[in-house]
Amino acid sequence: MFISDTLTDIYKKLGNSIRNDVISGNEIYQSLALSLIGTLAPKELVDFVFQDVLNLAFTESSRTTVFIRKKAVLCLLRILRRHKDHIRIQEKWAEPIIRMLDHKNIGFLCSALSLLNGIVALDSYMGYEKAVLKIISILKRLVINKECTSDYFYYKTPNPWLQVKLLKALQFFPPPPEYDAIETINQVLEHIVTKTQVTKSVNKNNTDYSILFEAVHVIVHYRNAIDPDIRNQASSLLGLFISVKEPNIRFVSLLNPTN
Repeated sequence: MFISDTLTDIYKKLGNSIRNDVISGNEIYQSLALSLIGTLAPKELVDFVFQDVLNLAFTESSRTTVFIRKKAVLCLLRILRRHKDHIRIQEKWAEPIIRMLDHKNIGFLCSALSLLNGIVALDSYMGYEKAVLKIISILKRLVINKECTSDYFYYKTPNPWLQVKLLKALQFFPPPPEYDAIETINQVLEHIVTKTQVTKSVNKNNTDYSILFEAVHVIVHYRNAIDPDIRNQASSLLGLFISVKEPNIRFVSLLNPTN
C-alpha cells in the first residue's frame, strides 16, 4: 500500500512537470515531452496529459508548428493503441481528423493517415466515410499526376509510404457510392497494376511491390466495383511474380488471392 501511494505521488509530480512542457509553447520542451509520453505511455501519466495531447493534435492554431502537431498525432495514436480499453474513441474526433487530410504538408499527412487507420481499426469506420473521397483524390495526385516534391520521391516513386497508407485506409471502408470516385480509383489501380515492373534494383522493387500488393488488396476488397479487366490484370501480374526468383515477392504474391 505504501509503495502504491509513493508511486502515485511520483506520477502526480512527474505528470504535472510533463504537462507543463506539453502546454509550454516551446517546441523543444513539447517535442521531448511528447516523445516521452508516446514511448512510455503509462496510464497514470496519460491521465494527466491526454486532453493536452489531444488539443495539440487537433489544433489548427498558428502557434502550434506542424512538427509538434505531427508528434502529437503519433503520440495520440500510441496512447489509443496502448489504452484502448481505458480511453473511449469519441465521435466528435471524426471531423478534425478528416480535416487533417486537407493539410499540404506531406509529413503531417502521413501521420494523419496513421491516426485515421489506427482509429478505424480499433473502433469503426462509421463517421469517417467522408475521408474516402479525400483519400482517393490524394492517391490520384500522387499516382497519376505525380504531384510530390522531389525530396519525397524514392527511386522515382512519389512518396511510397503515403501511397501505402492511403491504400490501406481504403480497405477499412466500403466502396464509395459516387460514380466519379469509383472511376478515379479504377484509374489509380490500373496505373499501379500496369506500371509496376521488375527491375534490377532491390530497393525499388520492394518499394513498388509494397504499393502493388496494397492495391491488389483494394481490388479484392472492392470486388465488383473494380473494372473486370483490372482484376484480370492483377491476377495475371501476381501469377507472373510467383515465378520470379526473389522469395519475398513470391511469398507475398501467394498471400494475395484475387478471386
